[in-house]
Amino acid sequence: MSSPATPAAWALPAGADSDPAFARLHAYWLSRTRGDHLPARPDIDPLEIPRELLPSIALLEIERQADGGRRYRLRLFGSDLEAMTGGSNETGRYYDEVTHQPGLYEKLDQLLGLLVTERRPIYFAAPSGSTDRGFLWFGRLALPLASDGQTVDMILALVRPLPGPPAGQPATSPG
Repeated sequence: MSSPATPAAWALPAGADSDPAFARLHAYWLSRTRGDHLPARPDIDPLEIPRELLPSIALLEIERQADGGRRYRLRLFGSDLEAMTGGSNETGRYYDEVTHQPGLYEKLDQLLGLLVTERRPIYFAAPSGSTDRGFLWFGRLALPLASDGQTVDMILALVRPLPGPPAGQPATSPG
């Protein structure tokens, strides 16, 4: 699968073992790494990703801002994601434009920032970003991609519905 030089931080994140789909995408992503080099977008072949996962895949492009911040543009928004979020295709929009739950985007931005700076996969559970669908919870596995193997510039994500909020988390929590 991956080489012995693969960093330990690239292991399947805690919580992602809640659904075997997360482990399947993670295993595919790991197979595309090269030692301590992250895979680049061209290393990801949709024909090699397990077919049943494709409708739940999102691809985010990281745009670095002049103020040092980041914005995340949705470059791919799978058909199941459209259905889960009320039927709108969010491709081409920014994550901060489509996340309307109070406090949720700030939490997502913080977690995605960890992925970017620490160059490691992350998993988190949070309610839907749509205000009219906040009762729906989703698990999100986010995997870093880097054109140069080091600097994260894209994120490959798998989003799956959860039966409810994770244990110990109130149904109204932003994540």
